[in-house]
Amino acid sequence: MIKLITKSVILGLLLSASCFAESNNTSSSFNSKNQVTAKVDYSQYNTVLEASVLELARSDRAYISYGENEQGPNLGSNRATDAEANRFYYEQFIDDPELKKSMAAIKSNLVSYLANSQLDKLSNEEQTAFWLNLHNATVINELAERYPKDTHSLSYDVFDKSSFFYKKQFTYNGQALSLDDIEYKILMPLNKNNPLIMYGFYKGYIGSPNIRTQAYTANNLMSSLIDNAQEFINSNRGTNYSSNLLNVSTMYKDKKAYFNDFNNDLISHLSLYANNDLLRKLKTKKTALFTIDNYDITDVTGPKHRDSYDIITSKWKKALLIPMHSFPRLNDLNIPAKRIVILRELQRKNNLLKTNVSGENAYYAKN
Repeated sequence: MIKLITKSVILGLLLSASCFAESNNTSSSFNSKNQVTAKVDYSQYNTVLEASVLELARSDRAYISYGENEQGPNLGSNRATDAEANRFYYEQFIDDPELKKSMAAIKSNLVSYLANSQLDKLSNEEQTAFWLNLHNATVINELAERYPKDTHSLSYDVFDKSSFFYKKQFTYNGQALSLDDIEYKILMPLNKNNPLIMYGFYKGYIGSPNIRTQAYTANNLMSSLIDNAQEFINSNRGTNYSSNLLNVSTMYKDKKAYFNDFNNDLISHLSLYANNDLLRKLKTKKTALFTIDNYDITDVTGPKHRDSYDIITSKWKKALLIPMHSFPRLNDLNIPAKRIVILRELQRKNNLLKTNVSGENAYYAKN
């Protein structure tokens, strides 16, 4: 399979609009009198996201059948949540130092804005978009650097205070910050503890909110966060019922700071973005059990096949040569048609990055 060749360019200066409140109204916004006019160029980050994020359909609440054993990309095995959440094509970073260098450069360019004295003069929405992009690009960079080693489960990183989530790796206004600090010391105060902001943080594992196919901007921030909230809450990753008990993601257990009256406010929050079926059930529930988690990385091959990636890719190459109308004849390769759809989408994404590498190499030679 063709490997992606992504290169980074210098990001420009920032811009734009307003504050938001937790609501299904996506149009409410306002500008301050002393708005700084600038622009952040997220084009290279967008290129990576467009070519690397495999956007899955909304959850149908289905469970993966027990004993599923398929060749090719396998999005899970015997779990309610493994067939959910967008995927990032971390496999492309295996043995590709140039690609890792490009992802690191994207992160570095975003970090360079922290020294800009104009950053805190921007609108709430533009600042929020910037910090979310810095957080998520950093997570992608950290995982790309070590993939596939030590990435089967990110439970260690989530709970161990020595992991990259808690490492002080940024300096802003003289204060050392970690990824965790970006949420609790920067974005929560900036957005007045609005719970909607929690859905902007991609943590790299299936049980976290979705990585999106585009960078956050002032213009798409509200609609993107609402979309992520609706997707997460109405999936098995966010909520489900067993024996008439409401089970919710363990993510919410760590988000008590967003809610004054935790149980009641959490139910109200979930109800804001619940579909009709879930909303009917929430009306009868007053408490929630924090039982749902999935710390498997959001790669494409999945935990069952990650260790045999080289063998799988040889099957992929054969499968990609088979015409669409021949899907029923795939038994010889032991790859179901639904997996070929995923492979073809990955191939399409690979072809998006037909970049002028010579110009980018010149940039790296000078920097």
